[in-house]
Amino acid sequence: MSQRFCLYWLRENGCDTGTPLRADELDPAIRPKVLELAGACGDVIVRLPYLNKKEWRKREAALRALRFEREGDLIFPVLSPAMELRNVAAYLALTDPAWVNAPTITDQNYFPVWQNVSMTLQSCFREWIPAEYFRDAARYEDRAAGYTLMLYRAARVCHGRPRGDFTYDLRDYPVCENTVEQATKMTGLRLHSILTSVEQRLQREGKPELARRYAPIWHEDVVVAVRKKPKQFIELLTAESAFINALVELGLNRTHAGLHRFAKLANQALRKVCGMDLRHLGVRGLEETTAVLAGKTEVSGG
Repeated sequence: MSQRFCLYWLRENGCDTGTPLRADELDPAIRPKVLELAGACGDVIVRLPYLNKKEWRKREAALRALRFEREGDLIFPVLSPAMELRNVAAYLALTDPAWVNAPTITDQNYFPVWQNVSMTLQSCFREWIPAEYFRDAARYEDRAAGYTLMLYRAARVCHGRPRGDFTYDLRDYPVCENTVEQATKMTGLRLHSILTSVEQRLQREGKPELARRYAPIWHEDVVVAVRKKPKQFIELLTAESAFINALVELGLNRTHAGLHRFAKLANQALRKVCGMDLRHLGVRGLEETTAVLAGKTEVSGG
């Protein structure tokens, strides 16, 4: 029996959703790499990245430049952070049933569904970003950044307003005094718990003096310090809000133009957060959104 391939390839001018191909029917630009990875395996799934019309005209060079990997029966390209974020957004927003059937702005479920998306992602980013930043415990030495990220993690999520606002209003950036106060009020218990876990971690890692600087007894001082110099805190909220707003807009404009706009805004929002490239968190955000839209995630609070 001859080897068969199933091609999945979404692009602006067409879409393959499991198109069966023989080895000699694979695009010449990828055929050697795919055959090498496929080996003697039977049926193999090949997934190619989203291409817009402009990229399609230069597809041979684009495809030849790709590096591929294989997991099980799936062969897929290894993409840059920007391309991966756009690629995942394209396949989800343009083909996934959860996105295709998402409520539009005239639907009575529009606000509660997208409110749930926003609140879920706010909660996720407030766990994900500090976790990324403090993979290296030495970063706790910078207490200004440390306090900011601890308070960001404890911050209240924005519940939005039925008129269509789903995140904090940052139009008075860089001042945003009202926003900072709203996001940080009544965070004492949560911040106390977060600082307790940080103090315990630093004690375990043999940093007792630094651990004392993060003792939960100082939780009120942390809030005061961040409110006094809120620039980095506001930048975190701004990045979070920009991504979420772009994502909601994509949900309402699931077109190739809408995808292009989302990719641009999302990459700008996440490519430099606290000195880190966090565009991979955008992919996680898209996956969380899909779960919410599919009804697999409960409403987040805060």
